[in-house]
Amino acid sequence: MINDKVIKYLSRIGAEGATVVSVENLNILQKAHLLSVPYENYDIWSLKPTSLAYDILFDKIVVRHRGGYCFELNGLFGWLLRELGYEVDEYFGRWLKDEPLQVPARRHRILKVKVENREFIADVGVGQRTFLTPLEFIYDKVQNREGVDYRITKNERGESVVEMKSDDKWIAVYSFDAAPQAPIDFTYVHYFCANEPTSVFRSNLFVHLPTANGRNSIATVQDSETGLMTQKLSILDGERSETRYLRTDRDLKEALENHFCILV
Repeated sequence: MINDKVIKYLSRIGAEGATVVSVENLNILQKAHLLSVPYENYDIWSLKPTSLAYDILFDKIVVRHRGGYCFELNGLFGWLLRELGYEVDEYFGRWLKDEPLQVPARRHRILKVKVENREFIADVGVGQRTFLTPLEFIYDKVQNREGVDYRITKNERGESVVEMKSDDKWIAVYSFDAAPQAPIDFTYVHYFCANEPTSVFRSNLFVHLPTANGRNSIATVQDSETGLMTQKLSILDGERSETRYLRTDRDLKEALENHFCILV
């Protein structure tokens, strides 16, 4: 019997029919989630209180139609999958793409989902281009998603590494240890990300949403005209692209509402 919260969650992401546990429905759920719920850290960036408690995340993401970042999005998505009957483990990841440190801190949350005697890495918490449907957890198998090749390898520390191919080169996206984590483990790292003054999530606004023909994004950049740090909206829709600076609070809030359905 599916409870009311699950029904509301499935309605939020437009996947009302994906209630039976299967690989096909897992694919539907992740893709629907990524196309419906934006990656965003507005609350952290604007110094508002945050929490990883499931009831608070449900209110934020499902009821108030907000988004979140990896600790929030994958946390609540994992809850949804378990409620539907999937077998889910949660892992810590090290984000590697474009990182200056060779071994950055573990500050990414991902899911391993077992279904139909197969294992998949599911992730709805990436603020860049990513695989819209889960990757099968098989080493060195090239898996194409939306025209991009991905694979999972192992590094010298024994960590599993998700890689994507770009310009004929394999780029490490993130690594993870296959050691299941408890919710409290993520709470401590989330506290650092949300409250430490040097945290990238405190100093930069990230808002991303894949669309049917492209993606919408907001990022903190240096204004080429004023030299000041400000927000920049980027829209990619097929062959059409648009960028503009959001120099006022009103500009930012209008962009959040019009392009991401976020009300703040």
